[in-house]
Amino acid sequence: MYVTTDEDLPELIQKLENCEVLAVDTEFVREKTYFHRLGLIQIGGDGVYGAVDPISVKDLGPLLELLKRRDIIKVFHAGKQDLEILFRLTGEVVQPMFDTQVAASMVGWGAQISFAKIVKKVTGKTINKSETYTDWCRRPLRQSQIDYAIDDVRYLIPVYHKLVKQLDKLKRTEWVEDEHKELVNPSHFELPDPRKVYMKVKNFRTLKPKNLAVLREVAAWREEQAMQRNCLAKSIIRDEPLLEIARNLPQSRKEIADIRGVNSREISSNGDELVDLIKKGMSISEGLYPAVPESSHYSTGRGVEELLSAFVQIRSEVLKIEPHMLADRKMIHSFVEVHEKQEDLEQHPLFHGWRKELIGSDLHLLLEGERGLYINRDGKVGLTHSPSNNKPTKES
Repeated sequence: MYVTTDEDLPELIQKLENCEVLAVDTEFVREKTYFHRLGLIQIGGDGVYGAVDPISVKDLGPLLELLKRRDIIKVFHAGKQDLEILFRLTGEVVQPMFDTQVAASMVGWGAQISFAKIVKKVTGKTINKSETYTDWCRRPLRQSQIDYAIDDVRYLIPVYHKLVKQLDKLKRTEWVEDEHKELVNPSHFELPDPRKVYMKVKNFRTLKPKNLAVLREVAAWREEQAMQRNCLAKSIIRDEPLLEIARNLPQSRKEIADIRGVNSREISSNGDELVDLIKKGMSISEGLYPAVPESSHYSTGRGVEELLSAFVQIRSEVLKIEPHMLADRKMIHSFVEVHEKQEDLEQHPLFHGWRKELIGSDLHLLLEGERGLYINRDGKVGLTHSPSNNKPTKES
């Protein structure tokens, strides 16, 4: 079904409301906007599949209520942006959910496997990807575009069932559930605090405290304007001229116009407001200057991260799981940093849930010097119970 009217939507919802599992996908455009421009919402289950046109359908309430139901599992593929879009529409995180890309990496099917590849692996079918670069907000949509979009949910259900069986067979269902808990963390979908975005401006640390106060004001204004206009913040004023405004403290429209890279249209429309913001930042008392967070450029001990990465690679081969799903480089770096600073490891992701059992505890023992790595007669790296052990034995 291709639903383009408010009258047709209830018919599709009625056919899906008894499903225990629903496949969900969205099509959107976001190259030049702050928020996603939603073009389609595809949904299906129990042999019924449809694409809802959110541009033509004014009341998406029946569909959103269905998606909010906690007794239905919603299946996505690489669903991070889909979840963000639905969060904006419903005001809450859509759950329970299942991400087939995450699950596939847990059963050894490959890192960030594409939907086309996962469908081919499970069903043997080759799906058409010719509409990948469609402008989903342009109307009318061709039938080939609608068919392409519906295929994205049509094949999600068999992929889901296959992955559920594989996870159960490998006893890794809990692993995926833990990853899904992180995906639906509401903090991921909150809008940024405009008063804190100055810390994302490149080279903001080069400014003196008073200039940083000005940067906070103009950066917050830019972010709020980007939200209101639904455009990219950099299309209003790029980071480089924004930093120069904070550094040079212009006191008039003309002085702002002298800074290279500031759009003349922006000065005409909002020049006076920018001057007022600069003056506001300059008037802030010393005790209220913005905070500069500590630099996160911590250098760990030489070779330590490489050693742990080698062990992660070994363990991933044994488990037939992608190494980055066990522990990516960022996670390893922060784990070593916490250990070297003698901070609380219990709060680290590698010391939670299945990761602690499979990888975290051993990585900790390596850091403590209670385990070691060696090369066996087959030329493969193994883990010893103790680096002083004369006859090390490889652990699986």
